[in-house]
Amino acid sequence: MARRLAPLALAAALLAGCGEKPEPPASRVTAVTGTLDLARPAPGPPDAGTIAGHRAPDATASTKRTSLAFSGRVEPATSRVTLRPAGGKPATVAVADDGSFRARARRLKRGVNRFVLEGRAASLAPWKVDIAITRRR
Repeated sequence: MARRLAPLALAAALLAGCGEKPEPPASRVTAVTGTLDLARPAPGPPDAGTIAGHRAPDATASTKRTSLAFSGRVEPATSRVTLRPAGGKPATVAVADDGSFRARARRLKRGVNRFVLEGRAASLAPWKVDIAITRRR
């Protein structure tokens, strides 16, 4: 009897594993990521000057007002987001449970105003965006 069951047990064991693929390892998050509802500047040649070439901002906007609000999303949603004017102190930006946020750049002077938006989370590489906001007349 044992001789008859052995081939059946072997066949059942072989069929149980057919077609199954091992689960791929889960990718580990290594950095904070995000998106902004601001325009991206058109690329220029590398020697086209500061705005279109080297040191070009990651995002741009323009306004006639002294402040500008923009929205975005950060992942993970528990990240701490700050907006810092060039040479200034960072201001904390409130982040909703789904990772969405609304930031406001204040005290804009006429011309180009530079800001750095940054998202940080423990043990992850930060997300940084260089923003140029032009205040027009």
